[in-house]
Amino acid sequence: LFLDEVADIPLAIQIKLLRALEEGEVLPVGSNQRVKTSFRVIAATHRNLETLIKQGKFRHDLYFRLCTFQIEIPPLRKRVADIR
Repeated sequence: LFLDEVADIPLAIQIKLLRALEEGEVLPVGSNQRVKTSFRVIAATHRNLETLIKQGKFRHDLYFRLCTFQIEIPPLRKRVADIR
């Protein structure tokens, strides 16, 4: 599952995402029964999640679930040699 701009996910949805990651279950729309699932997450953002955590806009526990392996890619303006 690719989550683009994960920093923009509302707090209420962050809670549901965290629950799905921790429990391995989701509640499909229109259903009243949870379904077991297995998925991996790749999340991207251009914003500083640690700053958002301090501002109360991103969940600390979700951050640590998502940041088990972090890759930082500088913007192209800082890598001019990469532009051909």
